Amino acid sequence: MSEMNQPCHNCGTAPLRRAPGYENFFRVTSDCKPWPTGGQMGLCEACGLVQAVTDSRWENESREIYTRYDIYHQSGGIEQTVFNPATGKGRARSDAIVEGLTQTAKLPERGRLLDIGCGNGAFLRACSRSLAGWTFCGSEFDTRHRATVEAIPGVERLYSGSLAEIPGEFDVISLIHVLEHIPAPTTFLKQVVTKLKPGGWLLVEVPDCCINPFFLLVADHASHFSPGSLSTVVGGAGFEVLQAGDAWVAKEISLLARKPVGAAPAIPVCPPAQAEQTYNHWKFLNESIAKAKALASGGTLGIFGTSIGATWLDAQLTNVAAFFVDEDPHRVGKQHEGRPIHAVKDIPAGAIVFIVLPPALAQRIAERLRPIRPDVNFVTP
Repeated sequence: MSEMNQPCHNCGTAPLRRAPGYENFFRVTSDCKPWPTGGQMGLCEACGLVQAVTDSRWENESREIYTRYDIYHQSGGIEQTVFNPATGKGRARSDAIVEGLTQTAKLPERGRLLDIGCGNGAFLRACSRSLAGWTFCGSEFDTRHRATVEAIPGVERLYSGSLAEIPGEFDVISLIHVLEHIPAPTTFLKQVVTKLKPGGWLLVEVPDCCINPFFLLVADHASHFSPGSLSTVVGGAGFEVLQAGDAWVAKEISLLARKPVGAAPAIPVCPPAQAEQTYNHWKFLNESIAKAKALASGGTLGIFGTSIGATWLDAQLTNVAAFFVDEDPHRVGKQHEGRPIHAVKDIPAGAIVFIVLPPALAQRIAERLRPIRPDVNFVTP
């Protein structure tokens, strides 16, 4: 075990426990483009948060990534589809999250929602379809998608300044794949809570790094959350955490919390075993590289997926994969990293396809696809 003379960017405890060899991994941007080696990752044993070292190098890299950010570029700007691994049935991610929100939270017939980090408006668009009588605001660090967002029915305005500059209070505030990008997330959430009405809802969606090792490789993510560490962060800002799990979207944590009407509840504690499991995934990544290299020497290799894990492994293997495979109809037929994206039916006979997903999820997908394409060797991590 080795330590870094670096404090936790959330709770301030030092030192972090370093993940040795992590700096040798290629990384991926959050918009799924390859990124060079050189990152650092550690575990705060006080609060259980696995995290990037958010030093000046990380800040400069993140700034460069966001300057060139190309949201959902694999599908021409269309939001990614999420799938039921057993059936292969897909739907837009935002639709799944909004359905979970409306079925779980008792929302009034009329209300006001703020989506922080709204991107090109995918989540606001899903809210607009499901929450008749509500009005919406978006917040982003720039205004490149202003016209698109403000054209969504019910949207008041897209704001690009500080939270304090957004007028009024809200019944719901959402952060869909935003909080993992922000250093000192508890401090940030203490600002968010001031914009909520008493009893108002906070919805947070982040990658589940306890389930999916490949999310540890995103270069511009400051925090690599587990359900426990996310609950600790949100609870530390004064929220009452009601649920945090992956029931709505596979591989992701959907957290619901409320602004208390009275005294703030006790802060949830991240289970140490969950923190250790998340941190130790860097060892699994080394094992995945070794397995994929052996496969690449045995025949025509394809990679299942076009997102974080697939993009990372392709870079780590120096682009030896002949093709990618995806079940998202918005991506099939296009190219990723200069090579074709095939549907399952179009995989060349005799090919090897490595499913770059968490082992349990990858196994369920392989079991579903093998009877459909018995002439393809589907391999799991």
